[in-house]
Amino acid sequence: MTKKRYTRAEEEILQILDKVDREPAWRRLRRGLRRRRLPRPRSPLNLAADWLWIAVSFGLALVAILVRDWSATLALLLAIASLIAFFSPIALQWRRPSPPAVQRWRGKDISLPPRRTGIIGELRYQLWRLRNRR
Repeated sequence: MTKKRYTRAEEEILQILDKVDREPAWRRLRRGLRRRRLPRPRSPLNLAADWLWIAVSFGLALVAILVRDWSATLALLLAIASLIAFFSPIALQWRRPSPPAVQRWRGKDISLPPRRTGIIGELRYQLWRLRNRR
């Protein structure tokens, strides 16, 4: 009886299948249980900067309380500076441009037209059509 000859690709497939059969069951289960981690919305540096603003605002408020007997005007200015420092991360977040959301379909980037709500939306749509030649 002659031995059946396999091509190189068939031999590699057989080796892979043999390796999978020898793999322990716990490893296959563990591989199936892994979840994809979602990207963190903020980096640790941004979070630390926000906490820094809060600490500065409480520090200014404390100094304002300590100085109020000596100078009411200085205490008022420090209290206003404390409020500005407390709410500044919110204002700075609005000012920061957000990265454009890339919409993908089947692994390819797609460009959808903007919404056509109102006159401004209609103008945006017409500009989009001119840029994309549609």
